[in-house]
Amino acid sequence: MKINNDLLGKDVIDESGDQVGVVKEVEWDEKNNKVISIILKEGGIFAKIGLGDKKMVPYDNIEEIGDKVLIRGRLFPAK
Repeated sequence: MKINNDLLGKDVIDESGDQVGVVKEVEWDEKNNKVISIILKEGGIFAKIGLGDKKMVPYDNIEEIGDKVLIRGRLFPAK
C-alpha cells in the first residue's frame, strides 16, 4: 500500500512545532479505502532513553502531510 510506505518514518510535529514522534504504523480502513489513524513512537527525551510510548493520532487530527506530518490536538495511547 503506497500511502502506508509514504507515511512510515515521517516525523510528527504538533501545533507548537515540537517533534512528538515518528510514524510507525498506519491504521487503514480497507472497506472505505481511507486512513483511520497513525500510530507513532513518541519522540523527545523519553524516546532517547528508551521510554517512548506508542501513541495514536486520529485522522481528523492530522492537519497536513508533507515532508513531516503536522497534527493538532492531543495524542492518545495506542492499543
